[in-house]
Amino acid sequence: MDIYSQNVYEVIENNIKKYVLIVYNISKNHYVGLSIHSTNLNNFLYIESINKYIDIESLKEYSRANIKRFGICKRKIFKNCS
Repeated sequence: MDIYSQNVYEVIENNIKKYVLIVYNISKNHYVGLSIHSTNLNNFLYIESINKYIDIESLKEYSRANIKRFGICKRKIFKNCS
């Protein structure tokens, strides 16, 4: 699975910055996404195109207010940005 920059966002939640993979737009201001991690914990799913792991169990709704910016490196495929 290739993950492109338009699907990865930086989110601030409880004053903690993290990256999420947006998998579905509910509406213009609400999204569903999965958290992205650098290390494999609890059998996360490895995504080769970003060289990161995603937590399938972390499926959660995010609002436009939580999303701070695209999680991208020079508008290319998200690789090793964090």
